[in-house]
Amino acid sequence: MLSIDSIVVSGSRPFYRFSNADGKTWLVPSNGLSTALQLYQPGGVKGKLLKTLFPVLHRFSPVRSLLHATLEKADLRPDIAATATEAFGNRPLSFSIFGGTPSVHQKITVQFFSGQRIDGYCKLTDSPSVKALFIHERSLLDHLHQAGLHDIPECLGCSSFPDGTSYFIQSTVKSRRSFSPYRWTNLHEDFLKRMSAMTLTSVRFENSDLGESLLSLQKNLHKIPAVYHRQITSSLSRILEANLGHEVQYSAFHADFTPWNMFVEHGRLFVFDWEYGRLTYPPMLDRYHFFTQQALHVAHITPERIYSGLQRQPWFSPQDFTIYLLDIISRFTLREEGELPPAVIAMLRIWCDLLALADR
Repeated sequence: MLSIDSIVVSGSRPFYRFSNADGKTWLVPSNGLSTALQLYQPGGVKGKLLKTLFPVLHRFSPVRSLLHATLEKADLRPDIAATATEAFGNRPLSFSIFGGTPSVHQKITVQFFSGQRIDGYCKLTDSPSVKALFIHERSLLDHLHQAGLHDIPECLGCSSFPDGTSYFIQSTVKSRRSFSPYRWTNLHEDFLKRMSAMTLTSVRFENSDLGESLLSLQKNLHKIPAVYHRQITSSLSRILEANLGHEVQYSAFHADFTPWNMFVEHGRLFVFDWEYGRLTYPPMLDRYHFFTQQALHVAHITPERIYSGLQRQPWFSPQDFTIYLLDIISRFTLREEGELPPAVIAMLRIWCDLLALADR
């Protein structure tokens, strides 16, 4: 798997390397730390303090020791640097690196910036399956731009280097003033309403992206531990029976609509990381992902409290929530080639608990 060490070479510029308890690693230059750390998207209080205070206190060795931050000198691999420089207008660039979230689709992200201006991002992989996601994301972003949705990145390059490293370069409007909203706002609601209106289309359920996902789950139930079969089968049968053979009105779906995949700049919500996105899902379904992921990974609350909180939303529908849960079970099940890892099985337990609550 591609690592930070395989995309950097020895150089003269000083960088800090630090990691967190989840196995995520960052490499950030000691010059321009405030801008470099815009790549860092913490959800917890400690991470937010690090992002705020480290640019001020990084020269103090006790602070670096507390964060287990090591100092090293590096530069970006010449082929990657040259490709990015051309994509961003042939001006001198600085960079910071995030090694990716440990998973079967782990990838490296490089943020490029000049002074306080963030120029854009480059995602890197040596995985054929992640390369396919890059190609899919380029196609989806092109389609969404053509539909009139513009608060999203523009793909500036998607190809491979001779050594097999694939890249996806994208624009951004992010700045040091940008912030990630961790609570649902009218900006989220407006973004999804605009996207739904711009991409709404009529399709037979079984020919939709959602239909394909749920029918694939039905065929691959054997990959899931037997203890969860009864609940999944019950919920899945009900949804398929209600929709198979019917014409449905579906629209685009981001599929990872979370605070760490968006930011607010000049009063507008900008949404990135569309690699899991699809074009034919129930409108506004991304709401459920935002609330559920926020509850699980930031608030750390129980399934019962998650469901209770969702029920208080004026738009809540048990059927749509069931569809969302079945789809995320499908996506996490199908993307694993062998046995499901412990982290996915742990999530299956929570998703099935939520399915049971929606079935009541």
